[in-house]
Amino acid sequence: MKKKIVAIILSMSMIMTSLMGCGKTSEETQTAQQNSESNEAGQEKEQDTEKEEAPSQEDVRIALLLSGNLGDMSFLDSANKGTSQIMADYGAQVKVIEMGSDATKYETNVLDASDEGYDIIIGSGWQLQEPFQNVAKDYPDIKYIIFDAAVDYAAGDYSNVYSISYKSNEAAYLAGIMAANMSKTSILGFLGGADGAVINDFMIGFIEGARSVDPDIKVICGYVDDYSDSPKCKEMALAQYNQGADIIFTAAGASGIGTLEAAKETGNYAIGVDSDQAMLYAESDPAQAQLIPASVMKNVDATLVRAYEMIQEGTLPWGQEEALGLSDGAVGLSDNEFYQKLVPEDVKVKIDEASDAIARGEISVKSAYGLTTEEVREIINSVAP
Repeated sequence: MKKKIVAIILSMSMIMTSLMGCGKTSEETQTAQQNSESNEAGQEKEQDTEKEEAPSQEDVRIALLLSGNLGDMSFLDSANKGTSQIMADYGAQVKVIEMGSDATKYETNVLDASDEGYDIIIGSGWQLQEPFQNVAKDYPDIKYIIFDAAVDYAAGDYSNVYSISYKSNEAAYLAGIMAANMSKTSILGFLGGADGAVINDFMIGFIEGARSVDPDIKVICGYVDDYSDSPKCKEMALAQYNQGADIIFTAAGASGIGTLEAAKETGNYAIGVDSDQAMLYAESDPAQAQLIPASVMKNVDATLVRAYEMIQEGTLPWGQEEALGLSDGAVGLSDNEFYQKLVPEDVKVKIDEASDAIARGEISVKSAYGLTTEEVREIINSVAP
């Protein structure tokens, strides 16, 4: 009997021990689960905080510094169009700073914009190359974009600067093909804003394209030496028309408006530049638009939007220069109602074939970059009347 009682007591003791063990395990599991849930909640809270702290598109501040003024119907207006699209599509804040023609103030403007804490500072043209080089290295947290020019990456640490250059010679080559085929005098004209590689790239491409049609064609070349003096440009264009040129291509910013006026006054053709200049006159002055068969397009707007999209994707090659051409959609010849009406069908076919060949690398267009002053003079003299 005693043995039976002892057995019962031992059995009950084992059951109680087992139950206590189970209770402890249950409590530990519950505690672990609570800790896990607490950790997960903490992580979610941290993630929410990170999302809240990440800057929204509306927080991105961009300054567009223009080496001139808006209203050039060309290069600078195209840049403004690009940043306006960035503002509309992404909600970024954009301030446009028109710096005028006094280049001595450009570096101060770049410095002021940098001190104001913009996230991205965009600058136009070779006039801002030196100011960007002098300022950007002292503001490593700010991103700089210069278009139609490039900083000298060998001169310092410019890992926060992205440079865009354009293969304008490729688009100008197509304009040369068009002009040589449409000219009745076999004399063309070219007027540049300044004697430098950026402008001479247009000129050399134009000459080479024209020569591909007629090796003996003549091209009268000149420089306005100003990007906002349309009266002077008009005077020079009238002189070229009087010398027998019946189509003039001008790459001189707002000065080029003078060539368009001269074309209307004489009834000759003019080729626009940087933006689709015929369409700018389509409604306000149809008679003027009828004398612009095409424009050599430098799609600054599209390349700035492209750059911003790449920034968002984390793929923009900071610290480098990119040369963009026909194959990138960065340059080209305008195709509008006036082009379709004024340019003969067989000439359009030739232009399309040349454009495709350039994009595929089958035609290599000579560039002004890398040429000496003497080599450029030699090319100009070789086509002089």
